[in-house]
Amino acid sequence: MKVCLPEKFDIFYPKENKAYYTNDNSKLLRKILSSASDSYCMYCGTSLRTDGKINFHLEHSVDKEGNYNQVGKNSMLKNCKFNFSASCARCNLVYKKRIEKIDFSNYKLLEKCPRECEEICGTYQKMREDYCNINSIILQPIGYKKNDISCRICYNLLRHIYEADVDSKDEKTIFFVEHHIMRFRLNGENFSKSIVDICIEINDLYEKGIINVKNLIQFEEEKRHENIIGKIFVQFLKDKFLNQSLDKLIGFCKLLVVLDAVV
Repeated sequence: MKVCLPEKFDIFYPKENKAYYTNDNSKLLRKILSSASDSYCMYCGTSLRTDGKINFHLEHSVDKEGNYNQVGKNSMLKNCKFNFSASCARCNLVYKKRIEKIDFSNYKLLEKCPRECEEICGTYQKMREDYCNINSIILQPIGYKKNDISCRICYNLLRHIYEADVDSKDEKTIFFVEHHIMRFRLNGENFSKSIVDICIEINDLYEKGIINVKNLIQFEEEKRHENIIGKIFVQFLKDKFLNQSLDKLIGFCKLLVVLDAVV
């Protein structure tokens, strides 16, 4: 039994190619990325909204500098609209810094992109694939497929752990996803208690007299959760329990709380 993090985010990019890393143009890209992720970090799922304010790093998916600090040849990666994601400070400045960069001399980088484009160019696609493979990392916002196999990160509701969920038993792909989980410490210091907190809150509301399944789920739907996995879990509860009895919902939530205490 599981709920899964987004494999990718639907981004509606402008056709124009601009210097999107500069202050004026970055505002548009920030708005687009924030909307696509509902203001959650695209790597760990942490909410990027605090006290009504959205604060996040406009992060380069593929490092804008190559091996040996190849500054000066990175204009393509520095401003490419497809090479940005919405990231919390910790994911950008800590977890993604422990990375092996690519060697720009192996690619034909564009010194200047065309005025408009609607698709990822072959050069960037190749660099991105190599970067993912070298580092065993699922780059956002467009996700990554390894050998045409979807690489999903799922939360096991019974074990309270993030784990790889792939379309096959391919060991290399499983290792790839597990390495990503380890890189971003999803089962460590970056672990989210959102799911358990939701279950505890539903039980508390029930004990205070709210005995309607729809009202309990609606209460959680209208909240802003600390991690996107909480939002996804509430949708899971809605799909599974909205037309079920109250006892089933409460029993399930109590079970998850108990399992959290023993696993």
